[in-house]
Amino acid sequence: MNRQQMLQKYKEILLDYMDKVRKNIPKQYPSFKDFLNKMIDLVKYESLPKLGKHMVVFRLTFNMRQTKLTQLALSVLFKLVSNGFIDGRIEDTSQEFYTDEFAELFNDSNYYKAKKKTIIDALINSVTSCLLEKDEIIIQGLKLLVALVLNPFCYVTSQNLTRIIKTIIFSYTRTGTRTQIVDRNAKSMLYQIINYTFQAVEGEVFTIQRNKRKMSIKEDSVQKLTQLVMLQLVDMVCLNKTSLDFSPQSNTLNEIQQPAGYFGYCLMCRKSANLYCKDHRVPICSFFCKRRHQEYVEQAQSTYSGTLKQYEENLDCALQLYDSLCNLLMNKTTLQQAKNQQIILECLLYILETPDFVLSKNDKFIKITKERLCNQLLKYCLETEKTLYQYSFRIFQQLVCIMRKSIKHEMAIFINQIYLNILLSANSNVLHKQTALESLCSILERPKIGLEFYINYDCHTKHEYLMSKVIHTFYEIIVVSIYQKAEYQIQNQQETLLKSLAIKAIYYILEGLNKVFDKFIITPSEEIGTPLMEDQNVNDNTTVMYVNPIEIQRQLKQEIMKGCQIFKKNPDKGIKYLLDAQIIRNDAKEIAKFFRENQQQLGKDAIGAYLGGHQQSNIRVLSEFTDQLKFKDLTVEQALRYFLDQFTLPGEAMQVDRVVQKFSDRYYKENPNSAFKSSGSIYTYCYLLVMLQTDLHNPSVAEKMKLIDFQKLARSINDGDDLPQEYLTQTYNSILKQPLAVREKEKNRVFIKESLTQNIRKKQDLFQREKEALLKEGSELIKTKQDLHETIYQNINQDMAYLIKPFLECIGKPSFEMFLFVFNNDQMESSSNQCIQGLVLFIKLCSFFSIPLQDYMNPLLKATRLNYSSQISYKHINLIKQILQTVPQIGNGLREIGWISIVTMISRLDEMRMIKQSKDSVDGLNNVILPELLLESDLIDKIFVQSKQLDDEAIQEFINALCYMSKQEIYQTHPRVFSLQKLVEVCDYNMKRVSFVWTKMWNIVKDHINEVAVKEKRVAMFTVDSLKQLSIKFLQKDELYDFQFQRDVLKPFETIFLQSNLDVKEFILSCINHIVLNHKHNIRSGWRMVFGLITLGLKEENDKISKMAFQILFQIMQHNLDRLQDVFIDLIQTLKVLAGKAQEDMALASIDFTILCLGYLSQQAQITPKLNWNEFDEPEPTVRNASTAAQLEKIWIPLLGVLSELSGDKRNNVQAKSMEALFESLQQFGYAFSAEFWKMVFSTVLRPIFDEIQFTFQQNYAAESNNNDWFKNSCKKGFSLIIKLMKRYFQKLRGLLPEFLKLFENCIQNQNVKLAKYSIHSVKSMTLKIGLMFSEEEWEQIIQFIDRMIRLTMPTKLSSFANQSLSSSRMRNMIEDCFTQFTSQLLMIQISMEILQHFNQKLNLQQLQTIENTFLYSYQFAVQFNSQIEQRYLIWKQGIIQDVNYLPGLLKQERDAYGCMIIIQKYKLKNHNIFHIDSLIAPINKFIQKHEMIKASTTLPEEQDLQMQKLRQLEIEREAQYYKQLLNTYILPTLCELDDEHLKQYNKSLFQILLKSMNYSNDSITCKECVQCQKCLQQEKSNLDQQLLSLVQKLYHLK
Repeated sequence: MNRQQMLQKYKEILLDYMDKVRKNIPKQYPSFKDFLNKMIDLVKYESLPKLGKHMVVFRLTFNMRQTKLTQLALSVLFKLVSNGFIDGRIEDTSQEFYTDEFAELFNDSNYYKAKKKTIIDALINSVTSCLLEKDEIIIQGLKLLVALVLNPFCYVTSQNLTRIIKTIIFSYTRTGTRTQIVDRNAKSMLYQIINYTFQAVEGEVFTIQRNKRKMSIKEDSVQKLTQLVMLQLVDMVCLNKTSLDFSPQSNTLNEIQQPAGYFGYCLMCRKSANLYCKDHRVPICSFFCKRRHQEYVEQAQSTYSGTLKQYEENLDCALQLYDSLCNLLMNKTTLQQAKNQQIILECLLYILETPDFVLSKNDKFIKITKERLCNQLLKYCLETEKTLYQYSFRIFQQLVCIMRKSIKHEMAIFINQIYLNILLSANSNVLHKQTALESLCSILERPKIGLEFYINYDCHTKHEYLMSKVIHTFYEIIVVSIYQKAEYQIQNQQETLLKSLAIKAIYYILEGLNKVFDKFIITPSEEIGTPLMEDQNVNDNTTVMYVNPIEIQRQLKQEIMKGCQIFKKNPDKGIKYLLDAQIIRNDAKEIAKFFRENQQQLGKDAIGAYLGGHQQSNIRVLSEFTDQLKFKDLTVEQALRYFLDQFTLPGEAMQVDRVVQKFSDRYYKENPNSAFKSSGSIYTYCYLLVMLQTDLHNPSVAEKMKLIDFQKLARSINDGDDLPQEYLTQTYNSILKQPLAVREKEKNRVFIKESLTQNIRKKQDLFQREKEALLKEGSELIKTKQDLHETIYQNINQDMAYLIKPFLECIGKPSFEMFLFVFNNDQMESSSNQCIQGLVLFIKLCSFFSIPLQDYMNPLLKATRLNYSSQISYKHINLIKQILQTVPQIGNGLREIGWISIVTMISRLDEMRMIKQSKDSVDGLNNVILPELLLESDLIDKIFVQSKQLDDEAIQEFINALCYMSKQEIYQTHPRVFSLQKLVEVCDYNMKRVSFVWTKMWNIVKDHINEVAVKEKRVAMFTVDSLKQLSIKFLQKDELYDFQFQRDVLKPFETIFLQSNLDVKEFILSCINHIVLNHKHNIRSGWRMVFGLITLGLKEENDKISKMAFQILFQIMQHNLDRLQDVFIDLIQTLKVLAGKAQEDMALASIDFTILCLGYLSQQAQITPKLNWNEFDEPEPTVRNASTAAQLEKIWIPLLGVLSELSGDKRNNVQAKSMEALFESLQQFGYAFSAEFWKMVFSTVLRPIFDEIQFTFQQNYAAESNNNDWFKNSCKKGFSLIIKLMKRYFQKLRGLLPEFLKLFENCIQNQNVKLAKYSIHSVKSMTLKIGLMFSEEEWEQIIQFIDRMIRLTMPTKLSSFANQSLSSSRMRNMIEDCFTQFTSQLLMIQISMEILQHFNQKLNLQQLQTIENTFLYSYQFAVQFNSQIEQRYLIWKQGIIQDVNYLPGLLKQERDAYGCMIIIQKYKLKNHNIFHIDSLIAPINKFIQKHEMIKASTTLPEEQDLQMQKLRQLEIEREAQYYKQLLNTYILPTLCELDDEHLKQYNKSLFQILLKSMNYSNDSITCKECVQCQKCLQQEKSNLDQQLLSLVQKLYHLK
């Protein structure tokens, strides 16, 4: 339709309307018909008619108050508006047609003649005038108003929109008769206008339509411009242009086959572009194309500028509409009915509930909401009309939903002052409480709200606690059950409903926390706590820790609250704590400010007590506190009331005086122009007011002060002048109505008393009083200016999600108690599922955030009523199911006590299952519900199966709990093994854990099994069998080198074995046998425990057990020796025990096993036994590997030690076999031993053999006849074999020569003659066999050994025998020792002579001298003893030496020792050319001397004791005989061997003495006691004579 057609249609509608009006003009307006005719002509012939001139017709028609005409006018106007024929911006010119004859019709009250109005204003006025008509007219009028708003060409302004809204609301609330149709239509139209207005803000209705009408081109410029830009981009890609450096591209054609110009293609016509537009940076071909492109750009810009302008207009309309509705709530004159208030609240709610509401972040919208709407909502939330507070609560919860970031301060006020006070008030009705709870539930239902509130309020130092108070209020409702108190007058059913809503709110909080947790993906493995951020620079490794400011605020607030609690109890200590915590500075001004900001937390009573203190610090704080209050433009009574409302006035007179004086000074300073002349008069007046309050409101005062009395007291109070009577009267009435200040406790007491005694009507009055107080306080708080930091609302993000943990810690315990309380309340079955879900969510979150659950799990277990089976219902089954389903998810946070509760529940379920299986009908059990409980085995199994998902600490706690429960089951009257079985299963499931963790876990299980397995046989058998199965499974797991877990797994077998009876021991050994036979390939460190058990079995006295252990060992030795490399030490210990068995076959078997081990080890070490040996061919060592050497040291020594121990066995067969095996092994493998290893062999293997021999002799076993064979075999064989070993490996053993000598020394010193003889002969044999290989140093060791042994075997105890008692056991022992020593001495002298004969050339002069001195010492000792005739006589006389007829003496020792000295002299002469003749001449002189003494025997002094004299004579004869033998054996042969040179040198002295000795050589001295035969004596005589004769002859010739 073009413009001409539109004008034509407009004229048709207008002319038709005027014609119809003309036909229906009332008779009282005859001149109006002529006026209409003129208007018709005007319309017909006007080229551009405007409604502004024709509006007068409609105006006058409306003013006629004719229903038919009014309906016609409304319908025509609606048609004009619908077709867009009305431009709302046109001025209304109807007033220009004013005439006196139409004065009545122009006199409409809604029309302001002084102002210019638009058509829209006129139409609104006209419609408003029709709203008192019939319902049909009202509906038509409202539709016309809506059409004005909805049509984009009417240009309804924000002021117009406000008037339209007010008009519709007026029609909705008008008085008089009306139908519900008008109400429904009015409400619908309001919603329609609201919808249209706020949708227009988003530009979705008419913006593009209106701009298209103004555009002169056919296509949309924006779309065309977009296409051109895309085309330019395509050209640049095709021409490969990345910059403005173009060049001709004649070879490239575009879509219309045009070649590219210098700048490509023209953007408008697509021809070759050799020009470039710098303004818009596009290629063009001509100026014409440039202009066309310019037009497109301008049109697009104008389109968007028009859109922006329209958006601003629409936004203004929307904001104006919203502001108008808020203003209507504030306008008391128009809001006379609740219905009017209700529709406005409904509209506001409808606006706020618009999906995707875009104005919530608009500054003006926020300002309107905070300054107007919130203040009004405070009032309407406290209204007693149901619909008003219901809508008000809904509006607030919607505000919280869409713009809580902007109303942080207001939300705290609403929840603390409105919601919680309504819930806790004893005077608010039940429905009001229900609505508040429902609204709070809706708010908390949003996932993030609960945590956001906690972060923004509970964690902020400048805000009061919010969520803590909410939770506390719910706790009061649910657990404390405050609604059951008499003052609330609430029925049980109503209380149940309120509790259900409260528990729902708690559930929403926890559900929201769970959703936040899921959203931010905080896994349990993450560290829950203060988020840390590491920032490492390139140059250093410094770690920077970042702590969230919210966390700092939270911790600071906790400190503040702690300080406040201390302050309440003791103000001085509280201030000290706050100062120490650096929460406040020690500044009076700051302390006073802190009091004002934390008045509620500190308590008015405590603040008053501190301000009234007598210390200077208290007085300074009082002064600063008062100075911070504003009293300007207040009366004294108002200011004092405000002042005393900040704290509780102290009770002490001096304190009151100081407080009132400070108030008076401050008030006078702020109000110098008040009625009072000085601060002193104010001070006096304040005291009078305090007296008045006490008199009027103290119950103990019977006669109250009257007004006239008060006025009398106030005379001349103002520095001699009176105060105005009206002023005093007003003050009196105010205090009479309400006291200046009431202590909090007293106020609460009075309030409760009033609530208890009033009826419903009175309760409403009390609530009205509460409402006024709350409104006053809330309004003041809303008006309070907040710092920018205080108004910032923190949204939840990843960094803040960690605060879930402290939030849970804050609300956890009361929430848990509330859930349990409701769950256990049988009257609230409908809320049980919600409680179960809440409990599950709570424990799940606590687990994820590592919050200890030990305080919660036990009450939760009690709630299942498993201990009271008859009381179990379906809700308890549901709770059990939910707990079982949740346990796998929360296991890491249960801790040990929590796990104990879980396994207790599971154990109880198993017990019930057993009872059910044993009986079909069980007393006390709900047989209908029980089967459902028993079906939860899958959930139970899942808990144990998924134990492998627990962390390292949790699995240990789980196992501790199972151990605890297992003890409870086993130690009860009827033992059960359910938990023990599950314990083994858990170990099985967790075998794949890291070794370190599994070890800790198994240690717990092991200790438990060790404790309970011995309780009774059935448990022990089950434990052993379970251990066997578990061990078999575990053996299949690869064992790391450094860990020995198989040993730990098998360890309980050993512990149980030690504490069990024979049956269990037999079963354990059978299990071990099974493991060894079937799983030997998997055993590693477990062999150690296997051998430990075999060892224990071998130690058993029971033959059956012992034989079972031996059979297991036999199987191992025969088939598994190659798997025992790491446990040979344990095997050796077992072999030692086997060797010690009394059964000879087992001992012999231990030798075979040992030989087998030695052969295996030599094979593994690649040591080939050397069977053939050439004493002149020493084999080269073949062992060079360090590990092999270590193995030899670690394993061979203990193995050889087994044979060494058996070598001392008293059983001949065992002893012989073991010793042969030992030395044979050493002979075969000794070549591979290092010198160091040989040292170890000697000290640990060889020496113990001879130590055992010595010990045996010390115990006098050798003296027994039954041990003679053992002595002969062991001693002889031992010395023989060791000498043989020394001979073969002397090159390796030479470093051990001192040790061997020490060994022989110990044996020689043993007090046994036989052992000493064998030892001495062994020394001789060793020296003679290997002496040629001795070095000079080693010969020195031999010489030192001979010296030492001769000195040690010297019978020095002989000198003390004469003083001993015959009966002394010590003397007998000493005699035996001396006899042994004497025998050893003679043997040592003998072997020394033999050694010297063979190896004298190996000895140096010093060594010969040393041994000569040794023999000299022996000789001198013998001479000294032999000379003590009396002592020898006493020894002989006492009968110590049996069967001896002559005096005991050391004549043989004397002779042999001296003889050895002579031999050494000979060797010294022979080898070193050193000779001393004196040592040869001295014995000859002794020989002569003794014979002379024999001849002169008659000249001996006489003695009283003839026996003694006789013995002396005999002793001289014996000595002469011994000297004769000395000459014959040693002296003369030595002289004969001297060369002529030496003989010439000593010829003179030798010749004479030898001649003299020849005189006695033929003397035959034979005593009666001598046992020597004459033949021997004659032989000695002939030898001596021959030697003397031969020597004398030689000397004679030399002479």
